[in-house]
Amino acid sequence: MQPAAQSYFRTQVSTTSQGDLVVMLFDAAVKFLVTAKVGLANGDMAGKGIAVSRALDILNELSSSLNIEKGGDLAVNLHSLYSFCSNHLVRANLKKDPAMIDEVIKILAGIRGAYAEIAELPEARAAAAETAAGRRAASAGIGLRGPIPVVPAPAGDSGAPARGRAGVAAYKKSALA
Repeated sequence: MQPAAQSYFRTQVSTTSQGDLVVMLFDAAVKFLVTAKVGLANGDMAGKGIAVSRALDILNELSSSLNIEKGGDLAVNLHSLYSFCSNHLVRANLKKDPAMIDEVIKILAGIRGAYAEIAELPEARAAAAETAAGRRAASAGIGLRGPIPVVPAPAGDSGAPARGRAGVAAYKKSALA
C-alpha cells in the first residue's frame, strides 16, 4: 500500500466509531469470501486460499474483541457463531465448496445487518462521541480512558442474530438496562 493510502486508511480508522468499524470488518470479510468464490471458479487456488485466510483473520479479530464478561450469553453465542464460521470456512477451503462459503456469507451478512442497525441508534452514536472525546483527551494528556467495549448484536433463542425491531429492542433491553 502506498504511503498516502496508508495515511488515509489510518485516519479513516482512527476517526470512525467502533460500531462502524465492526460493520466495515464484516463488509471486508464478505468481500474476501466473494473473492475466494471467484478464485475457486477461475481455478485460482492460491487466490482463493489467501482470500479465505483474510476472512478467517477478520473472524478471529471479531471473536477476540468480544467482552465475554460484559456481553454475557450474547458474547458467548457470538463467539460460538464466529467459531462455527471459521471452522466451516476451513472445511469449505479444503473441499473447494462454494456452497459452504455462501453459507458463511449469509451468516456474516445477517450479523452485519444487526450491527449496522444498532450502530445507528442514538445511544450508540452518543457512546461513540463519548469514546472519541475520551481518545482526544487521552492523546492530549488530559486523562486516560480505557477502551469502550464493543457491545455485540443481540442473539435470538436459536443463537442466530436477531433482526429488525425485535433485535433492536433486545439490544436496548440487554445492553442499556
